[in-house]
Amino acid sequence: ERERERERERIMAILRKRKANDREKRRRDDMEEFLGLASKCSNIVVFSGSGMSVASGLSTFTSRGGLYERATKKFKVADGMKLFSNGFYAKYPKKCLSFLSEIFLEARQTKPNQSHEALAKLEDEGRLLRHYTMNIDGLMRFTSASHWTRQPDCPGKTVELHGNCRETVCTNCGKVSAMSVGNAKSWRSGKDVFCRACSKLLRPKIMLYDDADSELITPDVVMEVMDEDVSKADLILWIGISFQQSASLEYFRNILRVIKEFGKEGTIVQGLINPDEDSSFNALTGSNNIDDFKVISLVSQCEPVLDQIVAG
Repeated sequence: ERERERERERIMAILRKRKANDREKRRRDDMEEFLGLASKCSNIVVFSGSGMSVASGLSTFTSRGGLYERATKKFKVADGMKLFSNGFYAKYPKKCLSFLSEIFLEARQTKPNQSHEALAKLEDEGRLLRHYTMNIDGLMRFTSASHWTRQPDCPGKTVELHGNCRETVCTNCGKVSAMSVGNAKSWRSGKDVFCRACSKLLRPKIMLYDDADSELITPDVVMEVMDEDVSKADLILWIGISFQQSASLEYFRNILRVIKEFGKEGTIVQGLINPDEDSSFNALTGSNNIDDFKVISLVSQCEPVLDQIVAG
């Protein structure tokens, strides 16, 4: 009996090793295929999430110890995501403003990393159609990248879909100002901050779920710009996105819709770049008829992939 059990364990170990080897080979093959296709592309659209800024020392939203978990512990809410909702902000504005201030104070201690610089280089080379970032850390502003200024015909490349923690916006006149340590300290201590132009309330220029001030942060016209960009793209990169949040999954589904409308399912290459294989699983299982599209999952840190795309 003991011999049979040892033999069973030996066989199971062989099978596990074989499965791991097969998985690694599949990942290498996927990477090789993707880089071969990407090397021929010159009209690139990028979507980036908080995973891209981890190498700069910033927290992600959904990982262990991330922003949602910290919000849950600090404010004793059942789901930390709720702190980033307009409903929570309307009911508990001081708590929400205090936490958003902490994000700014963390972000101001950081610098762009290799991935930010790689995207700026893609723009310098004329290969970047647009970079849509869901990040609110503002780190692309410390590279050579240009920025979209809310006008449909603006040629700026980086679009801050969810705002920027380094800026404030007036809820009355819409004036945008630089966020300061003084603003952050006031909000952390429960004090209001007022607009110098009209004396009404300021808030961080960060998009919340169902935000009542969304047009002051990122106007809806951005979706028209996005559709046009995708229609011209030959490569779409999804970088550091977990696809656990509804917003990121909706962007992914919308891009699939646009690609289908233009009949480019077989020509536009999409790369899902994340070291956590659950990211691709979330995106692919959260979408319909995905087999019609050329989507390649890349279980990898984003820096080496972007470096190779830049190198051509």
